[in-house]
Amino acid sequence: MPDNHHEPKPLTEAQKKRAADVKLVALRMKQYHDSDPVKVQRFVRVYTLAKSIGEMEKLSDEEQYDLELAAVVHDVRGDRIPVVRDILRECGISDASAMHVCHMVENAENYEHISTLDHQILVEAKLIVDFKEHNTPENEIIRKAEDIFITNTGKLFLKRAFQL
Repeated sequence: MPDNHHEPKPLTEAQKKRAADVKLVALRMKQYHDSDPVKVQRFVRVYTLAKSIGEMEKLSDEEQYDLELAAVVHDVRGDRIPVVRDILRECGISDASAMHVCHMVENAENYEHISTLDHQILVEAKLIVDFKEHNTPENEIIRKAEDIFITNTGKLFLKRAFQL
C-alpha cells in the first residue's frame, strides 16, 4: 500500500530568515503594544488567518513574507506609519518590503485601492477578525463578502467562521 503521507519540504535558508524576521517583528510589536493582551491577541489572529490564506492561495515567498509582516503590524496606522517603518528597519527588513508593507497597512481599510494579492489577503483576514470582534450582523457580513472578498480561501474561511 503506497504511503500517501507527504513530508513537508525542508525550508530554504531564505525561508528560515524570513520566518525569523517575522518573529522578530512580532516581538517588537508586542513590546510596542506594551504587551496589551487585547492588541497582541488581535495581531496574532489576523496574522494566523493571513498566513493560512496566503499559503493556501500559493503566494510567492516574497508576497507571503510581506503579507505576514503586514499582518503583524497592521493595527498601527495613520500618523504612526513612520513607527512601523522604523520597527521594520530596526528588524533588518529591506526597504522594498518595508515600503510595500507600509502601503498595505496604510490602505488596509481602503477597499478600492487593493492592487496586489497579498494586500487583498490582508484585508480579508482583517475583516474576518473585525466581524468576529464587533459581532457584525450576518447581512452586513454577506454584503461585504460579496463586495470585497475575492480569494477562494478567504471566502471559505469566512463561510466556516460564520456558518454562512
